[in-house]
Amino acid sequence: MQTTQAVAHVAVPARLIRASWALLAVLTVASIAGTAISPLLVVKAPLLLVTLAPDGRHVALVAGRVDPWLLMSVTILRRALYSLGVYGLGAAYGDVAVAWIEARARSLGKALRALERMFTRVGALLLLALPFLTVCILAGAARTRVVVFLPALLVGHSLWVVTTVWLGTRFAAQTQLVVDFFSERLFESTIVCVALVAAYQLFTRRRRSGVAPPQ
Repeated sequence: MQTTQAVAHVAVPARLIRASWALLAVLTVASIAGTAISPLLVVKAPLLLVTLAPDGRHVALVAGRVDPWLLMSVTILRRALYSLGVYGLGAAYGDVAVAWIEARARSLGKALRALERMFTRVGALLLLALPFLTVCILAGAARTRVVVFLPALLVGHSLWVVTTVWLGTRFAAQTQLVVDFFSERLFESTIVCVALVAAYQLFTRRRRSGVAPPQ
């Protein structure tokens, strides 16, 4: 892979690898839990919902009901933490991590290769426009310096989050209709969401059970 061929890899301390895995595990569980009970949280605790699961749809839904500066700060920090964990695994495993991601998402293989070629040309600047987890893996595998990676990552996340919050605020009246729908059917909608998330997790785990994690 072009991203890491010219990079001399120095072994990453085992404690940092374990810390990256632990961080990703905790944040992944939080995201799944937050999404599963998102109807309840969007009505009763909108900021907690974004703290647990900072997906764009959640941010847009709560934008009209939470202080925008607080919402943006929490969302950017939460997303950056997960991105740092992914970057750490990319740095630890190099090409193996990139190949693992490709194996787990075969349908996105061409897109991953395209991102890899773009990253080879522009480096961490790609994060300004695309602060995605796949790009963070590539940045880690290429051993992009943290002092370069982190500012680019934060700016990239900031641009996406500010845009999402602005859109959510702009269409707050429309999103409030969704919140009202959940509020009127809070128990039923939460149960349905829990069931859907559980079914999706079961499906994806069975589908990916044959793909071993990087060693």
